[in-house]
Amino acid sequence: MFVLYCSLLVAFLFGSGPLDEFTKRVEQYAKLHKQIDHKVPDLKKETDPKVIVQREKEFADGIRAARPLAREGDIFIPAVQPIFREIIKQETTGEAGRKNRSMILGEGNPKGPEAEASPKVVVHAPYPSAAPLSTVPPSVLKRLPLLPEALQYRFIGHTLILWDTTGNFIVDFMPDAIR
Repeated sequence: MFVLYCSLLVAFLFGSGPLDEFTKRVEQYAKLHKQIDHKVPDLKKETDPKVIVQREKEFADGIRAARPLAREGDIFIPAVQPIFREIIKQETTGEAGRKNRSMILGEGNPKGPEAEASPKVVVHAPYPSAAPLSTVPPSVLKRLPLLPEALQYRFIGHTLILWDTTGNFIVDFMPDAIR
């Protein structure tokens, strides 16, 4: 709680430092995403699943090559994590938050009891096509920083991930985002 208080106080006094830094890193990733996206074949009218999966792989390989040292916390920097955790906590506790918590951790969460395949939570790890995609409640999304079209917030168990929808892989993650 003290760390969150300090983070919020710093944000109030000096601007939203950690959130600005998070946004800057997301924008840098989005710029790289566009560069790599222009280097792989376009699939505007492609319907062959093999061709689509091949493009997805080529795109993901391009990102991995451009970010060979990418690791946990590159985008979800340590200074922003308490802020995200507090937002998620506020939206998933109490009577009003019960439905949100159930939506995040229940059916559809890849670590849930009905999941057949669970993604390995590692930067650049592919998201298995057999694994369900968790739903992030709208009230949570409204409070988190906006993401570019190619990125989405998702949960794998209690871990919040940034999921690249084009390459179908984990860009970054934050363990214990929901407790």
